[in-house]
Amino acid sequence: MFRLIILVCIVFCLIGCAATGVPTTQSANKCCAECLVCKKNADLACINVDVTASTPSYVYQGKTYYFCSEDCRKDFIKNPPRYLSP
Repeated sequence: MFRLIILVCIVFCLIGCAATGVPTTQSANKCCAECLVCKKNADLACINVDVTASTPSYVYQGKTYYFCSEDCRKDFIKNPPRYLSP
């Protein structure tokens, strides 16, 4: 079981996005970010978000956060500190 967890972590590190809300550049035209709502709710399937012009986002305290869905965006807006605290 431990080996499986390690393997999944390695795969996510190699092909997943590692941003913390603010996108990081993967290539000239594509960025990625983490959906903090899904991360807080341990929904591992939706954590990584490809950032495009239509990606749900919200600016909070000068930082732009991206989400996997409009529902997650709305949840974040209701209580941002809940999703930003460790």
